[in-house]
Amino acid sequence: MAVDERLEESDLSSEALVRVEGLERIYHVGSREVPALRGVNLSLAPGKVVALRGRSGSGKTTLLNCIGGLDRPTAGLVRFQGQDIGRMPERLRVELRRRQIGFVFQSQALLMNYSARENVDLMLRLSGLGRAERRARTDEVLILVGLDRWLDHRPFELSGGQQQRVTIARAIATQPALILADEPTGELDTVTGQQILQLFHHISEQEGTTVLIATHDLAVDVFADEVYHLEDGRIAGA
Repeated sequence: MAVDERLEESDLSSEALVRVEGLERIYHVGSREVPALRGVNLSLAPGKVVALRGRSGSGKTTLLNCIGGLDRPTAGLVRFQGQDIGRMPERLRVELRRRQIGFVFQSQALLMNYSARENVDLMLRLSGLGRAERRARTDEVLILVGLDRWLDHRPFELSGGQQQRVTIARAIATQPALILADEPTGELDTVTGQQILQLFHHISEQEGTTVLIATHDLAVDVFADEVYHLEDGRIAGA
């Protein structure tokens, strides 16, 4: 395997976990060019909760998709632990997403016929952990998110907030360096939404995970270490 294709460990003590430089993403709709991101610069430090606020259509989801390797930039760079994700072969991008990046979406995308424990266990199976390790880690993260009494409940037996907690447990199960959360409180009531945001802050402290939350929810400001505003594909004030 070539050196530039390996997922290498980096010393992050003095480095940004994620560095976005001059990021542009242009979509083509027929003959029209639609710019979603226009030269975004962003740096995410290890172990921080960072909020990305903006209206619908401001480019929040596109930015998260580029950082998470789900989309490729039209121009600019996205560096994760010093590596350029945009130039990374797809098989290594998949490996990166399985091991180093957790995703939490507004729609939880849980397997409805699987219990909370089985939903989390599946993610660990994909990462190659043995059965005993999977069981221990599964129970650990479900307890961490406050679901110790609902380990064997299926999603349709849980409230919306509890389902989102299962999604978060699944996202942190592999001990990723980064969690990307796209409107994680969008379908929740105010009180439950604040509980989820507080949970992200708690997880960042307990697991040392960087959390990037894209949201229009003003409540996120209380729980975030840093808040950025995205307007028309640009970081406001940058």
